[in-house]
Amino acid sequence: MKDLFRLVGKPGSPRRIRLNKVGSVAQLVLIVCTIKAAVHYFGLEKFEVNQLFSAMVASTVFLMGFLLSGVLTDFKESEKIPGEISTSLESLYLEIVAIRVYNSQAETAKYLEKLVEFGDCIVNWFYERAPESTLYGNYAETHLMIAEASAQIKGDASTLRGRLMADMALILQRVNRVQVIRDTDFVPLVYWMAYIAAALLVAGLVLAKSENLSASIFFLAVISFLVMLLLRLIDDIDNPFGFSDQDSAEDVSIQILIKTVERLRNSLFLLVSRDVPAQLPTL
Repeated sequence: MKDLFRLVGKPGSPRRIRLNKVGSVAQLVLIVCTIKAAVHYFGLEKFEVNQLFSAMVASTVFLMGFLLSGVLTDFKESEKIPGEISTSLESLYLEIVAIRVYNSQAETAKYLEKLVEFGDCIVNWFYERAPESTLYGNYAETHLMIAEASAQIKGDASTLRGRLMADMALILQRVNRVQVIRDTDFVPLVYWMAYIAAALLVAGLVLAKSENLSASIFFLAVISFLVMLLLRLIDDIDNPFGFSDQDSAEDVSIQILIKTVERLRNSLFLLVSRDVPAQLPTL
């Protein structure tokens, strides 16, 4: 029983969601095959399978491939975003710690605390536990405090100040990119075409004349299952940051961001508890 639970996955886990999708598609395929058997029994099959029908299958597969290629492009780009945000957060932390090199009297703890708080806010925003307005408000506050921290640098350190502002700008750029991906569907008209083509293809297979009912149902089941499951997959991949969607399994991992924020929080705890210069996070 434990092995079965491990194989299926916990409720809400990506594996369980994937299996649920496969199961729901299988149920639809079973219904379609039942309709096919009824159509054959009552002699309602009207179409002869010919070269035009083969061309219809090929065009539907081509359209599915085009749609899948489009959403995969955004998905592969989205995979880079959590790592880039994590890099900028850790770079900001290290550079704020480095301010004490330029000014040994500088107080950096409150700026580091704000940076960790901002990292938590980003994670909550990814999971849609924090609204967009909260994130942008927190960003503005963090940006102001980073500017205050850079003002404590003594001497000619314009390069360090520039890096601090550049890292903040990069985070904002990546946050905006995530928001655009969330708000934008991949060419809705192409989606409509794909669903219409899939429906017509399945309908054509149901109404196609066949001498061998078993073979006809087999090919109908295989083609309709693959087409329907591919449509479900494309719909899921189209939003790679659908963490709050209980029906979404194909999401970009943000574990590196979560681990980075936790690592910076532990480093900050050492700073506050020991009242010594900030310890560098263990890489």
